[in-house]
Amino acid sequence: MNKKEIEKAITENIYKHISTTKKNIAILSHYFTYRAQYGTLIPKLAQSYNVITIVDQTLDDALEKMSPCCIICPYRTIDESDDSSIIYLDIDIPEIDLIITADQIGYENGNYDKTFLSKKAKRMYLPHRLTYACGESLAECFDYFICPSKSSMEHFKANMKNIKTKFLPCGYPQLDRAIEHYKYLSKNVITYAPTLRYFNTNSTSYLNILAGFDNNMLEWLLEKTKYNIIYRAHPLNSGNEHIHYKLIVSKWENESRIIIDERADSSLINDSDMLITDWSTTSFLYSYTTLRPSLFFMPHPLDASYQQDIEYTVADKTARNFKELEDIIQHIDFEAEKTKLQELRANNIYNLGHSEEAILESIKDIFEGKI
Repeated sequence: MNKKEIEKAITENIYKHISTTKKNIAILSHYFTYRAQYGTLIPKLAQSYNVITIVDQTLDDALEKMSPCCIICPYRTIDESDDSSIIYLDIDIPEIDLIITADQIGYENGNYDKTFLSKKAKRMYLPHRLTYACGESLAECFDYFICPSKSSMEHFKANMKNIKTKFLPCGYPQLDRAIEHYKYLSKNVITYAPTLRYFNTNSTSYLNILAGFDNNMLEWLLEKTKYNIIYRAHPLNSGNEHIHYKLIVSKWENESRIIIDERADSSLINDSDMLITDWSTTSFLYSYTTLRPSLFFMPHPLDASYQQDIEYTVADKTARNFKELEDIIQHIDFEAEKTKLQELRANNIYNLGHSEEAILESIKDIFEGKI
């Protein structure tokens, strides 16, 4: 099939599920890493609106199971006449009233984020960072940003002063769901969860550096602690089987104290006594859910943007070397951390436990022309 044939087939399929009596809301989810961002918002939306979930692959996960209608619709594909040529699809369904997404694609100078699926619909973005802003570069593609926290709202306003996007103080559905299902059962586990490792397959030395950094951490944890260790790579690294990730797995797959975690959800939250990362946003979700500490291992100097991010971290536990990290682990006061994090969570997160209701109210106001 050529580009026009693919677009025609997808468009016809979507139209089979368009309502003529209800507002049509599309949940646009192409990145599997952000499927948990919606919490249980989708079935709640479906009580009042016609909801269509758009994905680029089927995973038989919670997102698909809670969606009344789920349609496969990739935003790009390969040109059959030229395997090296990527085709970006152009789907336009004017009947869609609102598009909600946790993704920002960014291709074609943001045109995808502005126009894909509908050139008419309002667009709402659910950021994947809990305590500070993300997505500023494509902010103008969206009419509304959901703000999870006061600190993220401050960061958004400071970095996006001259745009028309409206920031809505609603909260964070994924956090609410994680807290609802959290039950601490100590398994004597530290989770090591580094952020996304960007890779260059043409550079063997670069791949070795990436793998070596994480292997060094795992070796140190085995030697210096008595904990079992969950190794949780960024889902894009594990899900796409990046070469440096495969090197790490092959090294540790037979080590009884190391658990390679490739689960699609965030079950590690229930399994871990503490979390170590560099600057992954998993730390925010983990500590705000569990009220247990996240530790930051950062021997490398931070650039200005990352330094600002770290100011919003959920714990002031940053180590520049293994000696500092060992000292932090040995002297953690878990009760003090719980008290501090509980207060921080209560003061910072909007609509804790009720974010979905706040989003629903905002959507109602959008359709009524109030915002």
